[in-house]
Amino acid sequence: MKVLHLITGGDTGGAKTHVLNLLKELNKNIDARLLCIMEGIFTKEAREMGIDVTIIPQRKRYNIFVIKDMVNIIKKENYDIIHCHGARANFLGIFLKYRLDIPIVTTIHSDYRLDFADNKYKHLFYTPINSIALRFISYYIAVTKNFKKMLIDRGFKAKDIFEVYNGIYFNKDIKTKDKEKFLKKYGIKYDEDITYIGDVSRLHPVKGIDVFLKGAKEIAKKYSNVKFLIAGEGTERKQYEEFIKKENLSDVVYLLGHVDDIYSFYKAIDINVLSSYSESFPYALLEGARQKKPTISSQVGGISEMIIHKECGYLFQAGDHKEMVKYIETLIKDEDLRIKLGNNFYKRAKEKFSVEAMAQKHLDIYEIIKEERS
Repeated sequence: MKVLHLITGGDTGGAKTHVLNLLKELNKNIDARLLCIMEGIFTKEAREMGIDVTIIPQRKRYNIFVIKDMVNIIKKENYDIIHCHGARANFLGIFLKYRLDIPIVTTIHSDYRLDFADNKYKHLFYTPINSIALRFISYYIAVTKNFKKMLIDRGFKAKDIFEVYNGIYFNKDIKTKDKEKFLKKYGIKYDEDITYIGDVSRLHPVKGIDVFLKGAKEIAKKYSNVKFLIAGEGTERKQYEEFIKKENLSDVVYLLGHVDDIYSFYKAIDINVLSSYSESFPYALLEGARQKKPTISSQVGGISEMIIHKECGYLFQAGDHKEMVKYIETLIKDEDLRIKLGNNFYKRAKEKFSVEAMAQKHLDIYEIIKEERS
């Protein structure tokens, strides 16, 4: 079987992790390749992992002149399925659908109505285009039960929707820096008496960094031995810097920017927090689980399918920083509980959310689609 994955190529974060790990694992059983419309960190890492990458540059968004070259490549290579990821790929996918007799499937990585919430222009223009494009695609892979339900509630046919959880590698060695060395890189002095609380998120309104910062403000009033680290970059950085300065939190909260060595970040922190208003099935939590970190998260998207409340972490209502603070305080005071929750989360994630399980589900789906179209 030959499957072509169509994605922009400029992707970072969870989307990059998902697609690259998936293709690496799929290629143990089928011929899975990438078709991208730009170069970036994504395509560089794909090649380093031995994944076949073809670039057809699309200089402007929604320029459909790249379709002709895509059709020629797809016909030449005789692909069985085209698998899209993201708004631009979905848009291109509908043109390919009507020029080729090949089934098109797309992965729903997020609530597509919120993808451009941080940019008024993009939200007004691109969100409707993606919403329309999705209606013309044949099959859908939702990364959570909630997203499958969301699609059904919005009128998509249940029989065309599959469900696959995200997964990461648990059986590979991870190289990490020691805590002191990692923190020193960001100008932070390591102290074994300090509890380091981390959040890996883009600096984007939907990620709830404002909730995290409100919590940090309250914690800082009561505890002098706590520091908050945020790994991520984005449009709202200036706003958060202003909040930190205004509230005199410069020695408490650190914006690290984009962190390449993310597992060293998880190793350095004692508690992993995610305060998003909307999520799918975030790698930021699975990667924390890989490092056995106790986790506190807003209860959005598929997170309640990942974390069992009070057994391998704590869940709070999105936006409720006071509830989040309560759980952070609980874990600050109890190191044994932190270890217990971290170990429990690791065991659950390793059993249920591995790359191998994710890839096998995709193989099963591809077989079903191929059989339906034969």
